[in-house]
Amino acid sequence: MLKNLLAPIMLASTLAGAQVPPPERRPPVDVASLLGLDATRAAQVEAILATAQSRVRAAHREIGRPTDEATRNAMHAALQAIHQQADQQLAAVLSADELGKLHDAMRASRPPRRVPPPGSS
Repeated sequence: MLKNLLAPIMLASTLAGAQVPPPERRPPVDVASLLGLDATRAAQVEAILATAQSRVRAAHREIGRPTDEATRNAMHAALQAIHQQADQQLAAVLSADELGKLHDAMRASRPPRRVPPPGSS
């Protein structure tokens, strides 16, 4: 009878201690070497990208997890505005070719989407 009581407890403790592996993290894009930028331009690009990333995190904190159509639309609009502003700032520092290479590298470094983007059904 003691074995019957201990078996579920032992199973529960084993499952509780199981570690879930972290999501796959890809290394960040090395802007300077990718685009052959000098230190000044590379620092400008890195600053623009860091600001955009912090604004994205702030939008996620403020809007929260999109659980309905209204919050999904709000999040999409916020992210689109952040990306447009970052692209405008980057276009002032990079040539069109460099900006295209940066976009391609950033797309390739993103993990695959779990949820399709809005309107892609």
